[in-house]
Amino acid sequence: MISVMLFGFAPVTLFFRLSMSDYEFFQLLNIVVLALTGFIGIKFFHKAMVALIDPESESAKNRHNLIKAWLFLYGFVGSQLGWTLRPFFGSPGQPLALFREIESNFYIEVLKIIGNVLGVS
Repeated sequence: MISVMLFGFAPVTLFFRLSMSDYEFFQLLNIVVLALTGFIGIKFFHKAMVALIDPESESAKNRHNLIKAWLFLYGFVGSQLGWTLRPFFGSPGQPLALFREIESNFYIEVLKIIGNVLGVS
């Protein structure tokens, strides 16, 4: 599901890549696209997992809460792992590096990018 949606967003990101040279906006655009498709994919997965739970079971509520917690952890760890292993977003003017120095965590970097795009920092 996620890969199909990412394929659907490919023309949008290509359009912005060809029409703009603002690196931070392009980074933020891709983060938004990946977050949107990831959220929809996880929601789709959540519905499929909930369908497997027997609603008349005594532990149905506990299982449902466990699935929610696991999916939240999956998204939280997945976003950080994706940021750490990001070979596709190099810095302009620098060569491609598959493994770069760990600068910060995903959430702090996203706040910095948003601040730079808005001109706050």
